[in-house]
Amino acid sequence: MAFQKRASGGRPSKGNRHVLTTRIPVAEAEKLFAVADYLGTSASSFIAEVVKEKLSSIDIETLTGQEALPIEKAS
Repeated sequence: MAFQKRASGGRPSKGNRHVLTTRIPVAEAEKLFAVADYLGTSASSFIAEVVKEKLSSIDIETLTGQEALPIEKAS
């Protein structure tokens, strides 16, 4: 009896993810789905990329109001 080889295809893992839920107005949601469809991606992937781009432009240290203490001032 021959064993059947399992398919090894499929989408590769995108790594650890956190699920977020949000509510947006219907008009924006429809536009979101249309844009994601045009780009050939899912709405979830599109949202993740947009959030990633936005967050990359924000310096987290400016939000906390604290800067890293330079080593020469630490002693």
